[in-house]
Amino acid sequence: MLLDRSGRKVGISVIYAIIFFAKLFEVAVTTVRLVLTTRGNRIAASVLSAVEITIWIILTSTVLLGLAEDPFRAVAFGAAFVVGIFLGMVIEDKLALGLQQIEIITSFDEAKEITLKLRDKGYGVTTFDCEGKEGKKLAVNLKVHRKDVPVTMKMLKEYDELFVTVSDIRSLSRGIIERRLIMK
Repeated sequence: MLLDRSGRKVGISVIYAIIFFAKLFEVAVTTVRLVLTTRGNRIAASVLSAVEITIWIILTSTVLLGLAEDPFRAVAFGAAFVVGIFLGMVIEDKLALGLQQIEIITSFDEAKEITLKLRDKGYGVTTFDCEGKEGKKLAVNLKVHRKDVPVTMKMLKEYDELFVTVSDIRSLSRGIIERRLIMK
């Protein structure tokens, strides 16, 4: 049973709302923390884990202690978990933390044109010969900040014959990332 400051019982809908929004926040924090952990951001992940576990302990004990007389607490808890996963993914997507590698495989002529265009915009670009099903090609390789991938991909849409992959980079030492020199 929850009490307000004057000692009166708090309404049942308020308890459900508190459970729902606290769990929603906790799961969103957990999702972001997991991403930070996989990207090697130890300090931020550790700070978020302290927030996460504190909320979890308080919230879980509140739900479990009142579960026998009010099983709908578990429903609010479960629903918030589902929505919290989605919200955490949206938050992480908006933060767009980290680096990504874009690899473009195309004909020599298009690859040369793309390479010049990217270098003119300040990108560090590496090219290398490769061979596909339909013969010799040129691969264009660049590393970008994750939040800049959509702009880069939009620029590439004007070319028809591209094979493009985008992959995560966990760590990088030395190189050029979009007009910024990375030195470790």
